[in-house]
Amino acid sequence: MMSITPFLTLLKEGKLQTAIRANALYKPFYTLSYLAALKHCGVMDQLASGPTPFRDLASIYAGNAKTREALESWLHMGCSLKLLALTEQGYALAGLAKKLSQPENDATLALLQEVSSLHHRLIMDTPEKIRKGDLWQLDDQDGALTARSSRALEPFVLEAIKRTLPRSQPCKLLEIGCGSGIYIRHAAAHNPRLTAVGLELQEDVAQVARENLKAWNLSDHVHIETGDIRTVPVVPDFDVVTLHNNIYYFALEERVRILSRIRTFLKPEGTLLLTTCCQGGNLGIEALNLWGASNAHGGRLPEKAEMIDHLRQAGYHDVDSMRLIPGDRLYAFSARP
Repeated sequence: MMSITPFLTLLKEGKLQTAIRANALYKPFYTLSYLAALKHCGVMDQLASGPTPFRDLASIYAGNAKTREALESWLHMGCSLKLLALTEQGYALAGLAKKLSQPENDATLALLQEVSSLHHRLIMDTPEKIRKGDLWQLDDQDGALTARSSRALEPFVLEAIKRTLPRSQPCKLLEIGCGSGIYIRHAAAHNPRLTAVGLELQEDVAQVARENLKAWNLSDHVHIETGDIRTVPVVPDFDVVTLHNNIYYFALEERVRILSRIRTFLKPEGTLLLTTCCQGGNLGIEALNLWGASNAHGGRLPEKAEMIDHLRQAGYHDVDSMRLIPGDRLYAFSARP
């Protein structure tokens, strides 16, 4: 018969409640890590089409008896977390893993992967890095993964795009930090007469955008360039300039100067649309704030009032703001040159 004496001892010493609270954190951590690993190693994609026998998985991942034992243990953990199920046909996705494998949930899956990789490293390694006087670099971020995860905000940013861009008249758009190109796609769907230039700092991300635009049949009137808005030649003929969720890639002290330079790309009657998370949001926004603040190329998230002030200092007028998520700190800012 099991003895309760150890539990009574822990309770008496004031350790039991702390142990219980700490233990409650393990399963969410294991679940998050396992889901990210399922996608990263390819097993999620393998199982998305249906159950797969162990021998087929072993032929890919395990070359000998010992590694087959390790693979079986790894799969067993997935079953314990109820992310996998062992059926008569083989291992299958279950629960949240099955939902996340569906294409329409890819942004949520990518955000989960980013939490388990970049956000985890930010929390674990930032104190030691800054103690040494070091900062994170853009290359520490998986640009393609970030382009996927940023789509989690897509429905909310899309609302700001629809409110800002004209519906039918010709419109030339410059998108700074175009990512996957998805917001250009939405802008083009909103206004079929749109032409656009997408500017992207990272070449690997720019290439993803080019491939996407080709698949979306938009390559004939949308062009993707690799470059830095700080240095690319000014062409003052854009009706709309957009910056979606990337103002924190610019250091705080240079934002007014950057915004002022962006203003010179706009026609006199043009519009700047800037969307960004601001200070004081959810834990994901806090992680984004940490990334900006501890990155050599960027800065912390802005305060809402601070962002409005920066736009005015940069020479814009008719500055307006709109909260995009009720109760949270994602905003759209619009302004005219």
